[in-house]
Amino acid sequence: MIISQRVSSLLIVVTLAVSLVITLLPMPATMSAARPAFYTMTVLFWTANQPQRFGPIAAWLAGIAIDVLYGTPFAEHGLAMAVAAYVVVKGRELLWSFPLIQQSLLMLPVFAVYEFMLFWIDGVAGLDVNQWWRWLPVFSSALLWPIWAFLLERIAELEVG
Repeated sequence: MIISQRVSSLLIVVTLAVSLVITLLPMPATMSAARPAFYTMTVLFWTANQPQRFGPIAAWLAGIAIDVLYGTPFAEHGLAMAVAAYVVVKGRELLWSFPLIQQSLLMLPVFAVYEFMLFWIDGVAGLDVNQWWRWLPVFSSALLWPIWAFLLERIAELEVG
């Protein structure tokens, strides 16, 4: 496991960049509503594995990057990422005591917290919040979490040696 090992900052930045590109790739409209939050999963993975180096403040900055790309108001992704990262930091001991498959059940509420923060800020800002499909990425991200975390962990182990 890479929890006790230090990974390079370059690896973290590269994995965040790759997940951002995957997030921005166009998809058919029928599938894009359920697109997993690859960038959010990557941010939360590094928060859980390297909390001294990638904590809620780094997650907030990563969220600000999404806000700049999407042009969202009030730095909503920054706040949502920071809150989700805080939840992960507080529960990371519990999270890593379970196998990856079972971690999906623990990550589901974290992804829900992230999406709820976006939902809440959109509601306060007066934006449309009545779309039920905005919650689909919560479930698709939780389902994909074991595969994504496994891939990121293997990449990090190759780098650490």
